[in-house]
Amino acid sequence: MCSAVTSGHVYSFLVPDGLLDAGPIAVITIQSTSAGAVEIAEQGWGPLLGLSYTLVASLLLLRLWFSAVALRRINADAVFCADKSILVQQRRVCEFLEISRTVRVKFSEDIASPMSFGLFTPVVILPSAASAWTASTIEDVMVHELSHIKRLDWPAMLFCHVLTSLFWINPLLWFAKGRVNEAAEQACDAAVLRYGKDGVGYAEDLLRLARESLANKQAPLLAQLMFDESNLTMRIRNILDGKLIGKASKVFIFGLTFSALLVVSACSGVNLFGSNLADQEILPTVAEPPQYPTRAANEGIEGWTLLSFTVTADGLVEENSVKVLDAEPAEIFDRTSIRAAQKFEFQPRIRNGRAVDIPGVQYVFRFELEDDGVEEITEGQRTPPHARSSRN
Repeated sequence: MCSAVTSGHVYSFLVPDGLLDAGPIAVITIQSTSAGAVEIAEQGWGPLLGLSYTLVASLLLLRLWFSAVALRRINADAVFCADKSILVQQRRVCEFLEISRTVRVKFSEDIASPMSFGLFTPVVILPSAASAWTASTIEDVMVHELSHIKRLDWPAMLFCHVLTSLFWINPLLWFAKGRVNEAAEQACDAAVLRYGKDGVGYAEDLLRLARESLANKQAPLLAQLMFDESNLTMRIRNILDGKLIGKASKVFIFGLTFSALLVVSACSGVNLFGSNLADQEILPTVAEPPQYPTRAANEGIEGWTLLSFTVTADGLVEENSVKVLDAEPAEIFDRTSIRAAQKFEFQPRIRNGRAVDIPGVQYVFRFELEDDGVEEITEGQRTPPHARSSRN
């Protein structure tokens, strides 16, 4: 309820609860010298939560941007491989995997684990220590990294990183990203074994190289690392147990499909998990209290009016839509109530990502004279109905 004092009289207007589902009702006292329009001071937690959500998403996207810059720097500083034996192994593996794109092989002193990335011009970057690896180890690494390129795992990983940054609040999306990464690594490990490598020897190579890569070198977030400590133990166990997935990774496909469904859900405003931030009720932002009619004030008349109107997609009240549905007493407070309602402004209602008109919004204006605070009902006088907002 908002109250005002004019010429010794008190009048008030009610804000219906239905229009303020996102937070508590504001109580504002207006002096006779105040300006006409009144800002609703309390709109609940909605704006603060929206700001917090955007801030976290922005920080996560900024982290991705820094990672992309670091990855680009590593690629620029890396030296092209001139070792003919490594290049021969690369061409042989590309033929085995049927990779038609040109894949560049480089060495870098800035990384401790082999990595691959890129879509149109993919790159495999080996640590400088790889020059001392055996031919068998180089072959294992080439098959694994080139399998990532064949499967387009790096674009899929980038897609998942962007998703989790934009919709970070959904824990299922983070879970799906982890499953996609695990499935990709297992599929590439399976490709190494299909190439003819021994499972025990490959597991020993993985473990040995992982230990050697524990240097204090932080790899960029967007790099497809061969030795990811988070899932290395599980990978070695699966290699030794023969529980690797095949070419058509069902988990991988399910993970990508699941992530795509989440994107469609978020962009379309469909609520799959929990509350939907895109859909919300309209919130009043500016309300101008009606003037207490001089005649009613002088004659000591109190009463109320029930109005209905349409709020446009812009948050304004359509002037021609304002109608008095009921009043007590009749016609005394109609004109001043209509004029006040026509100047109301709202936070638009969002449906499926778009602002829409809301017809049938109802407000009650209750006019009271200043007294000792005890509400008295004159015999025969009707009490105001409970206002409600349209849910159409």
